[in-house]
Amino acid sequence: MSAPVTAGTATSPPNPAPPRTLNVAAERARTPGSFTGHHFNSAGAALLANGTVEAVIDHLRAESLSGGYEAAKHAAPALEAVYARTAELLGARLEEVALVESATAGWQRAVSALRLRPGDRVLAARSSYVSSALHLLSVERDHGVLVELLPNGPDGAVDLEALEAALRAGPAALVTAAHVPTSSGLVEPAAAIGALAGAHGVPFLLDATQSLGQLPVDMAAIGCDMLIGTGRKFLRGPRGTGLLAVRRPLLDRLAPEAPDVRGARWTAERSWELVPDAKRFELWEAAHALRLGLGAALTDLATLGVDTVAHHLAALAASLRDRLSALPGVHVTDPPAAGGAIVTFVIDGLDASEVQRQLAYRRVHLIAVPAGHGRWDMDHRGLTKVVRASVHVYNDEDDLDALVGAVREIVCLRGRGTASAVGQREAGDTRRGNAEPEVDPAPPAPSPATPSVQHTSHHRHDAIVVGLGVHGSAALRHLAARGLDVVGLEQFGLHHDLGSSHGATRMIRRAYPHPDWDALVDTAYRAWTDLEGASKAQLLDITGGLYAAPKDRPDPLRGPGCREVDAEEAARIFPGLRLPTGFTAVHDPRAGIIDAQETLRAQLTLAERSGAHIHDHTPVLGWEPDGDEIVVRTGKAVLRTRRLVLCTGPWTAAQVPSLAKHLTVTRIVNAYFATDPAGPLGPSGLGSFSVDLPQGLLYGFPATDGRGLKAGLDSGPSWDPDAPRPLATDDELTLLAEAVAQVLPGAGPVTESLTCLYTMTADRRFVVGEVPGAPQVLVASACSGHGFKFGPAIGEALADLVCGIARPDLDFLSPARLFPGGTP
Repeated sequence: MSAPVTAGTATSPPNPAPPRTLNVAAERARTPGSFTGHHFNSAGAALLANGTVEAVIDHLRAESLSGGYEAAKHAAPALEAVYARTAELLGARLEEVALVESATAGWQRAVSALRLRPGDRVLAARSSYVSSALHLLSVERDHGVLVELLPNGPDGAVDLEALEAALRAGPAALVTAAHVPTSSGLVEPAAAIGALAGAHGVPFLLDATQSLGQLPVDMAAIGCDMLIGTGRKFLRGPRGTGLLAVRRPLLDRLAPEAPDVRGARWTAERSWELVPDAKRFELWEAAHALRLGLGAALTDLATLGVDTVAHHLAALAASLRDRLSALPGVHVTDPPAAGGAIVTFVIDGLDASEVQRQLAYRRVHLIAVPAGHGRWDMDHRGLTKVVRASVHVYNDEDDLDALVGAVREIVCLRGRGTASAVGQREAGDTRRGNAEPEVDPAPPAPSPATPSVQHTSHHRHDAIVVGLGVHGSAALRHLAARGLDVVGLEQFGLHHDLGSSHGATRMIRRAYPHPDWDALVDTAYRAWTDLEGASKAQLLDITGGLYAAPKDRPDPLRGPGCREVDAEEAARIFPGLRLPTGFTAVHDPRAGIIDAQETLRAQLTLAERSGAHIHDHTPVLGWEPDGDEIVVRTGKAVLRTRRLVLCTGPWTAAQVPSLAKHLTVTRIVNAYFATDPAGPLGPSGLGSFSVDLPQGLLYGFPATDGRGLKAGLDSGPSWDPDAPRPLATDDELTLLAEAVAQVLPGAGPVTESLTCLYTMTADRRFVVGEVPGAPQVLVASACSGHGFKFGPAIGEALADLVCGIARPDLDFLSPARLFPGGTP
């Protein structure tokens, strides 16, 4: 990829002069809309200046008097000047610039001209806009292109190490990112992305839709081969205008899929040739009036100076972030890598669209952005909708006063004068890294006349997670990643073997007996991909799975991508497994094995990295509601929290007595059997499996970790989790060995065994949701032997619920289903 220094490419002097001070009063004077309210929607469509409006009207008047063709001919020099202004803005050559109807039109023509083929890899940032993402997903579905989402680093921007690893992993056809997304004030490290893509000879397409006009954008300095943008946002041009630039030599290799008379010459009956410049991407039919308006806006920007504008907008937005962050009940949702002119936030308990409506009533105009406009970004961060404010040259501190004052008024009218349960900080409160949480020493037993809560500290945590197995550690990670002040409490040591999350491996599968599970299974697979990306660890080994049962089983397994196979075909898929007579199986090609130990380590590491406080050997002695908060008592301290999350597994009944009669704790035995890993019971002849035998449901994994074949029976005696748990007995191991010999004839003797505890419900469905009678408390338990695979997804769901985000997809797991009468 070339990076020529061209005429019109801005080069920075060794000691650039500081940017000029912007004359906001002058900008307001030529922007009539600035007097109609407080406008904070430049990231949607900025207010037009008088000169821009006049340029559009003047040309429309000329068309009305002399006709469209004649007016266009007369305006030809002015129209050509728009290309020159665009090239100057982008640091591109004149012939590398096209004017299009929108950024999306430019994107689609550029990407289509790449002629992506089956197997081509596209490396896309999570910042990608909805239209770009939908086009990529469509190309993936229809043409077999592989779209790989790049993980974000701790600052919320593209993880450059992950990008480099992806580029080294094999040839890629395209790298793409949004310089600034629609859903936050993030500023991607575009130049660093461009340098990596260029070093590997991969074209880089930059979506500069939200950065043009608010940040310096120089294609040569950034190293992007293609760039798209729109006129209506920070460039302050009319709607219906867009920019597309493609640098040589890539331009010479791209041919639009549907050439137009503007971009091609029909040379003979069956032949044509493309024009030599970027106009090959244009259409003959164009709104010349709008393009002239764009030219006027570009002239204004050049007069002000991009650096001057960028300095003003960054200062205003930084001030706005600080002021909104100080308001109780308001949460700024921009990631650490935010900058520039965009600020996003939410208000506790209010839908973002309702916030927009209430602000508009107060003449403060901005927009609510739903997850559907940036799902790769917002879903990843657990956001369903945010309020987006974006400043421009006509905004000043008076506008900020109006916005912040209106938000404060909305919060106060809701009776939320102190920070509430959606992860906000009280004014002046800052994260303390891994310092001890602010707590009072444990008080003496209170007298009946003295409420115990008087001894608690004034500091209130946003959330406390009790129990740090797979679900608790996942919840802790997601809560901390959202910026909440969160504490994790574990009654034993971390990674202990007394509960349900220890051991080396677990199973993941899509095969379930009821479609109620399908959406959650899909969410789980996505969550594992996210966790692997964030932790940079391989946690899943996709082996495929076979799940067998008698043909007359009343509730056979099924699921997306799964199919039923007979015993003969099952033997071809897994030669190491032999089904009994009269059995069929369900084949799940996406089933596999989870590295359980690495999963727990990864989630706790990520939680701590995001600022969570973790305390092991800290049993919770009790909790009690106190108004909108919860008081949590440990052996050492009394803590206050806005939300309590109980992931206590076999000890759930002790923490939530109302659930006790609905939960049964069962002791389960697993064992390893001597096996040749290169034989039929190794990964070449076996994957994850289960067989519903008379002895019970036998499940297991091939010999992949040097310890042999692992198998267990999904049944056992009821057990008190506080009672000593002996090793597996000879009788238990004999029963398990008989079951293994029945279907896995190559297995040798038992080499080691282990026990764990299952917490079961009668319907074998989990319990996830609000504790009946205590809406500030959430519980996730009763995983009934199949919950580990959902750990990262359940953790994310718990974080959603803590943050007031409804999760109707989990209604079938609600604790309320256990109480048909409505009360515990």
